[in-house]
Amino acid sequence: MAKPKTKTSDESAEIIVNEQGVPVIAGADFKVRQIAMDYIEMGYDVAGIQGQHPFLSRAQIRLAISYYLKNKKSFDAEIEDSAREYERLHRESANSLIRQKLRERRAKG
Repeated sequence: MAKPKTKTSDESAEIIVNEQGVPVIAGADFKVRQIAMDYIEMGYDVAGIQGQHPFLSRAQIRLAISYYLKNKKSFDAEIEDSAREYERLHRESANSLIRQKLRERRAKG
């Protein structure tokens, strides 16, 4: 992905890479990754994404999708890594004390 403080913009929207190296929509501080996930995993178009995030303009959403598509390989790898990490943590917590107590409560009630 781009280096920190990199900017991509059109006339009414801008993508910046924050200090943590995360591309966000300027002014909204909203991660491009979230727009990408709505676009690829949920299958939303611009209107659908705006329905989920009404504080974002269509220009901001279009720019975020464009940014994602230009950096698709690195975004997809990051999304896949996160999914694997989620699955690993889910498996590890399957027998945690908290989950065992929840199962016991459900069985009683």
